[in-house]
Amino acid sequence: LMEEGIKGWCKMKNMKIKLIKLQPKHFPLFFKWWNNKELRRLTSGVFKKITRKEINEILNQHLLNKKGFDFIITANKKLIGHILVQKKKGKKNWEVYIALGEKKYWDKGIGTAALKQACRWFFNKFSKEKCLDLGVLTNNYRAIRSYEKVGFKKVRIIHSRKHFDTVLMRKGRTMR
Repeated sequence: LMEEGIKGWCKMKNMKIKLIKLQPKHFPLFFKWWNNKELRRLTSGVFKKITRKEINEILNQHLLNKKGFDFIITANKKLIGHILVQKKKGKKNWEVYIALGEKKYWDKGIGTAALKQACRWFFNKFSKEKCLDLGVLTNNYRAIRSYEKVGFKKVRIIHSRKHFDTVLMRKGRTMR
């Protein structure tokens, strides 16, 4: 399934949304996306310029990780974002991360549609897993609304002294 991609449709904007497996040829996109101040403000709250070498190292590690699955989000064949589903060491549950790197695709329901596809893929692939977690900055209201539409529920606020507070959200297998 990863090789051929996960297909779906964003009815709202009449766009074909597909998740394709991350490949090294996609790495240059991350240099643009991960150095976008507005995107970083919404996703991590921390802005430190990241080099191409650092990005290549991080993403090559992702490709080697047997407990991680990286997808590029496409809308009508244009590469617009990234989804990562992974099981981190020491964590009870799998986690999902999503970012639309191309701003002109924000607020169109595309992230919601892509996340629904990723969740459907996850629960089909890992039939014994009962839930999927994600963390979102408390002030990223658009993302929180999107995640709630996918079926994620707020579990708790995680307070941070170093960075910004995040909301832990969880989607159970039976939640819609």
